[in-house]
Amino acid sequence: TYQCLIKLFKKNAYNSATKDILVKQIYFTSVEILPLLVLIGTLFGGIITALIVNLAFEYGLKDHIGTLLINIIVNEFAPLATVVIIALRSGAAISTEIAVMKVSNELNTLKAFDINIIEYLFLPRIISGIISVVLLSFVLGIIMLFSGYLYLLLFFETGLDFYLRTIVHTIDLNDFALLFIKSIFFGFFVTLIPIYSGLKTTMSYTGIPISVSAGMLRIIVTITSIEVASLLIIYL
Repeated sequence: TYQCLIKLFKKNAYNSATKDILVKQIYFTSVEILPLLVLIGTLFGGIITALIVNLAFEYGLKDHIGTLLINIIVNEFAPLATVVIIALRSGAAISTEIAVMKVSNELNTLKAFDINIIEYLFLPRIISGIISVVLLSFVLGIIMLFSGYLYLLLFFETGLDFYLRTIVHTIDLNDFALLFIKSIFFGFFVTLIPIYSGLKTTMSYTGIPISVSAGMLRIIVTITSIEVASLLIIYL
């Protein structure tokens, strides 16, 4: 973790090979899952909005619907759903890739040719994870809020101007800051942990699935810890 953090802020770590791999990783991690993200945002946006509105009317919280939508959809669901999707899709792939490279001695070959594996292999994947989780969390939050508006329009005939005013008056800089910081932590660890798990693989092909499953378990524990820590910071 320390070595990767140091490399993140070193200008000379970003050579042409690193940049090329970074572009490919961002495409694989972010662009290819956009259709799935749109589908999830559309479905869950309407469902969560329906639950929030119904509970708000039931318990006399109509004036707090905007706050509930922002806190639940933008601050909690969007980053959590995004990092889970990326963990399932990219986390396992990264862990498998690094584990295979270790078992087949590709990592040692790169070192023999004096290629820095942190700059060449690890850094592009970590940066891609951070960028992807941050951007996709914002995208998913916007999609879900739009889907929620469609639900309100269909069942409550809520006007767009009223809905936008409710959302705008509810959002403040703290919401954006929380989403941004949480997404950075999610993105960093959702890629760092699979790399670490791949490096811990024993020198046999039978150890690859073990390291991948161990990496996914570490990701789940880390995501849960970050989520709990963010809730404690907000409400304590």
